Amino acid sequence: MSPTHLDEREALAASFLALGPAAPTILPGWDARELMVHLLLRERHSALVPGLRMPGPYGARARAVEGELRAADWETLVERLREGPGRLSPLGAVDRLSGLAEQLIHHEDLRRAQDGWEPRGPDAVSQEDAWRAVRLMAPLTLRVPVRVLLVSPLGGARVGSRTADASVRVHGEPVDLLLWATGRERVARVRVHGDDAGRQALAAGGRGL
Repeated sequence: MSPTHLDEREALAASFLALGPAAPTILPGWDARELMVHLLLRERHSALVPGLRMPGPYGARARAVEGELRAADWETLVERLREGPGRLSPLGAVDRLSGLAEQLIHHEDLRRAQDGWEPRGPDAVSQEDAWRAVRLMAPLTLRVPVRVLLVSPLGGARVGSRTADASVRVHGEPVDLLLWATGRERVARVRVHGDDAGRQALAAGGRGL
């Protein structure tokens, strides 16, 4: 992993440790422990994730591993997160390609649920990683009948419908654009510019995986 990847993982681990397992997140029904379980299942037991909602031995094994994570000591879970998925894990390669998008997104899921949160400064998060994640993920997460221009200090990206008549511009820092594009508009500090037709088309679509 590059230094920026290590920095973001360490920052997420530090936030988990400081806030504790019962801390809220912006994800409905999820506290910090639920978020941690999600991350560790993804990184260390990705083959079991589809089995969580399946019957039979496969489903039973997946739910058993999930239960073990939920019951584990919090500090132990934080250390497992710090260790990462390992060099040979396909998830490690995905994270390197995406600029550690999931770490960035879920760190903000945790941070921005706390009272008095403020955006991290430009030196506290890799803006390049966040912008790379926006460019990779927004075409997948934005399902809107409108042309969208995402505008950040690092450049612009056109996403959404290529054939729609209406258009909007969404301005923000890369991290905020990443949150907005993945359906977290409640905590994303962005500015949307466009006429009524564009805004209505935007509202009629969906965002998120």
